[in-house]
Amino acid sequence: MVSCDAGMSPNRGQVIVQNRNVSFLRWGESSRHIVLLHGITSSARSWWRVAPVLANSGYSVTAFDMPGHGESSSLATHDIASVAAHIGTACTALGIQPHTMIGHSWGGAVCISATAAMQPQQRILIDPLVALDAAWGAQVVERFSEGIGQAIHQTTPWLSARNKHWHRCDVQWKAEALQQCRREAVEGLFLHSGSWQLVDELAAVSTPTLCLVASAESTVISADHQAALAAVLPLHGGQYRQIDGTDHNMHRAGFDLTMPVLRSWLTQERV
Repeated sequence: MVSCDAGMSPNRGQVIVQNRNVSFLRWGESSRHIVLLHGITSSARSWWRVAPVLANSGYSVTAFDMPGHGESSSLATHDIASVAAHIGTACTALGIQPHTMIGHSWGGAVCISATAAMQPQQRILIDPLVALDAAWGAQVVERFSEGIGQAIHQTTPWLSARNKHWHRCDVQWKAEALQQCRREAVEGLFLHSGSWQLVDELAAVSTPTLCLVASAESTVISADHQAALAAVLPLHGGQYRQIDGTDHNMHRAGFDLTMPVLRSWLTQERV
């Protein structure tokens, strides 16, 4: 049986923040830290292929189970700023000053909101959720809640069928994440975080940012927001990069297309 750790098994740890458990996985040991934030209904395990590549490039990599996901406790409040503050407090408690923050989808939104307080040297957003309309959230919440709390053997068949280009281990870790995910976290994002957009907040901070965007038919970013991001990111030494042939889960099915771009960005020297 093939191990789903890409040849580098992480260590699991936890920290208590305001009486709530924050669970994380850690790869590598270095003074340069990368923080990974996953998307809705996933877990820290979703970075199983990405994190070892980063650790082997000389970083200490910490992937958090976001609130209400994996082995982390849920939060009572679900707005993006509250989730970002929670993750920031966890980093402070662990002595992590991130060199780079990387977030996918919902994790990308949290990454944007956390930047001002956490002050990373750079950030990478993977098809980030930069806006949410409350009416749209109410329409899609049930779709995003599919499989929550179900046993792995129940979700694995349809996950495999719908994601034919995912690695077998992507399916395994997503099935586990769905089993662990709490419904209140998903409903919190789609029903209780209000209507919001983060493009202005992203533009207000001068942190160099690589924004990786999925193919036009698969990205969660609207055309208007794509245009805004493409215009504003270069002003702060950033880059907007749409990668054809990838879907929203760019670090899963699009791993071989996405990782060379991500790694190239990390190796560039910035003043």
